[in-house]
Amino acid sequence: MNLTLSDEQEMIRDSVHDYFTGAYDFEAHLARVAAGRDNDNGIDRARWQAMAELGWLGLTAPEAAGGLGAGPEETMVLMEGAGAALCIEPLLPTVALGVPLLAEGAKGSPAADALARVMAGQASVAVAWTESAHGFAPLSIATTAQATTDGGYRLDGHKVLVENGADAEWIVIPARTNGSDNAADGISLFLVPRDVAGLGITPVRMLDGSRSADLALEQVEVPATHLIGQPSQGGKLLTAAVYRGLAASCAEALGAMRRALDICKSYLHERQQFGKPLAAFQALQHRYVEMLIAEERARSLTMLAAIRLRTGDLDDPETLRDLSLAKLGVGRSARMIGGNAIQLHGGMGMAYEYPIGHYYRKLLCCDAAFGSQDDHLALLAHQLAPQAQAA
Repeated sequence: MNLTLSDEQEMIRDSVHDYFTGAYDFEAHLARVAAGRDNDNGIDRARWQAMAELGWLGLTAPEAAGGLGAGPEETMVLMEGAGAALCIEPLLPTVALGVPLLAEGAKGSPAADALARVMAGQASVAVAWTESAHGFAPLSIATTAQATTDGGYRLDGHKVLVENGADAEWIVIPARTNGSDNAADGISLFLVPRDVAGLGITPVRMLDGSRSADLALEQVEVPATHLIGQPSQGGKLLTAAVYRGLAASCAEALGAMRRALDICKSYLHERQQFGKPLAAFQALQHRYVEMLIAEERARSLTMLAAIRLRTGDLDDPETLRDLSLAKLGVGRSARMIGGNAIQLHGGMGMAYEYPIGHYYRKLLCCDAAFGSQDDHLALLAHQLAPQAQAA
C-alpha cells in the first residue's frame, strides 16, 4: 500500500496551498464571515469561479464529462487544504457529494446540464440526505415521491441542516418511492431547482460561518427527466455519496487540526512567562506532544477512510466499520486538539480577532457533521454486539 502522494496529488496539494495562502488568509476569512452575516450572503461568486478555474469543482467528475476523474485520496488533499484555510465555500457538499451524483445523469439530462454549470463555477449543488438532527442514518428517508398522471413525481417531506441548502442552485432530494424505512431499495434521487414551487428554504448559519438550511417540500412537482439514476434504485448511490462526504469531513478536520497546531507552536515560542518562552515549560511540552499524537492518529484514520472508499465495498460490514472508526477517532482528536489549543492560549484563545477560536469552531462543526462520536460509537457497538454474543 503506497501512502505517499502521486505526482497528480502533489499538483493538487500545491494548487490548494498556493490559492489559500494568497487569496484566503485569516483576515480574508474574517471579512468573508462578516459579509455573510451582515448581508445574508451565501457563496462568494468570485472565489467560486476561481475554484472552478483551478479544476476543483470538476475534481470528482468523470473525464468523459470534462472532469478530472479523481477519487477519495484527491478529495482528501483538497479538503485538508480547505480545512486549514477555514474555507466556508461549499466545496464539500459540491465536490464530495453532489458532483458524482450529477455525473449519474444521462447526456443531455438536467443533471448533466447542472454538472456542466457547476464545473464552470456558475452554480453549486447540495444533497439533502438528512431528515433528523440526531443520528447517522443515510437510508432513513421518510420524504415521499408519488407518481403523477403526467409521468412526473410529487415530493412531500422535510430535510434538516442541508449543507449549502440555503444557496445551492440545485438540490438532490432523496425520496422514497416504495419500500420501508432504512431500506436501500425504494429510494429515488431527484434533482430539484431551488426556485421550484412548493420548496420552502429556511437558512441556518452554522458555528463556523457556513450556511445550511432546513427544507420543507409540499407537493413539489418534478418531471421524470429530473430523476438521477433508476427509479427506486438510488439507495446505493446515496450511501456512497454520504460516505464520501464523511471521509471528506475527516480530511477537512485534519487540515484544521494541523493549522491549529502550527498556531499553538508559534504562540508557545513567542509568549514569555517568568522570563522564558512558554515552550520551555515541560507541562506544556507534554500537552503539545499529546496534541501532535492525536493529529497523527487522525491522519492515519483519514487515510484509512479514503483508502476504504476507493478499495472497499459499502455492502461489506468491515468497510462500514472502518469508516465509522475513522469518523469516531477523528472527532475525538478534533475536540482534544481544539480544546487544548484554547487552553494553551488562555484568554487570547477566546478573542474573536485571533484565529485559534475559529479553528475550534471549525473542528466542532466537523465533529458533528456526518454523525457525531456518539452516533458512530452506537453503530460500532451495534455491529460488534452479535460477534460478542457468538463468542
